[in-house]
Amino acid sequence: MTKIVIPFPIKHHNVDPKEDYFELCRDVCGGEFVSVMSSKTTDLIGQIRGQNVHAHGRGLPFPEMSAFFARKSVYTPHNNHLGGSKITRLLRRFIFNRYDWIAAQTEYGKRNYIRQGVDPKKIVVLPIPVNYSFFSKPHGGREFRKKFGLGDDPFVLCINARRSKKPEVIIEACRKAGVGLVFVGHRSKGEIQPGFEWLLPEPEILEKESKDVIFTGNLDKHGVLAALDAATVYVNSSEDGGECFSLVVYEAACAGVPLCLPNYGLFESFSGAALFHENDNPDQLADNIRKYMTDKNLAKKNSGKAKKISRKVDYPIVRKMYEKFYRKIGFLEGKK
Repeated sequence: MTKIVIPFPIKHHNVDPKEDYFELCRDVCGGEFVSVMSSKTTDLIGQIRGQNVHAHGRGLPFPEMSAFFARKSVYTPHNNHLGGSKITRLLRRFIFNRYDWIAAQTEYGKRNYIRQGVDPKKIVVLPIPVNYSFFSKPHGGREFRKKFGLGDDPFVLCINARRSKKPEVIIEACRKAGVGLVFVGHRSKGEIQPGFEWLLPEPEILEKESKDVIFTGNLDKHGVLAALDAATVYVNSSEDGGECFSLVVYEAACAGVPLCLPNYGLFESFSGAALFHENDNPDQLADNIRKYMTDKNLAKKNSGKAKKISRKVDYPIVRKMYEKFYRKIGFLEGKK
């Protein structure tokens, strides 16, 4: 049986079933979860020794070291670089090359791994799936606007305000553009499981809350869909390294919300379908927001293109990619 080694609890944070990349692995190969948060290292080794393993990692020693104990091994890094320091990159290059396969989530990630010394023959691209059938039919926007006192004015939407999302840049850009801003996502410890404090905004960001900067707190997928239905523009300004795929950008694209994105390779799939800015430049971002506000044809054209792009990673499509890959490497042996 294939072991799916994950860095979170088995029931992790607020993920749509058709976007749960851990559950997708287990479901396709009929595997079994092994959570590093619920097992001692010696127990983890015992559970995966001599087994087929697909490990998902965020830089912790486990799941990252799973290849040293597995029979056949796949690793999905949840970042697009091997590390910031030379020593970290050297160590990860050694570890990654011990795996039989590395599953990059984007072509950008694949190029980075190759450039930093991972064997190109080991790398396959397996994106995160999006629930296109759900997010492509936005509704509830009127109720969302009423609930948060937004009236009929245009506003910019951003999902999550944690540090790596550069919320201070987005706040400044919206102030310069003269438009309101709504952050959806966890804002207090009461909304998260222990160990997920990294999801929370910094206190100094929360202090910027006003009638023009609103923090809704965590919303379920129906609340997010309503926010997307109401939004005028969707903005991401994350650090390079703060995202591994950015599923929320694909959700916004599914919903037909015009996108403002940082101009590094992670978002290259939206080339020609979004407006791009330096992720730490509020002036560029403000200019792009204003372009959408004043040019409805541009907004409509870009959102239409982005919607078609997001459909390429719809759940059934990505699931078939996993099925083909697992069958190729022998993880589907004995499974119909």
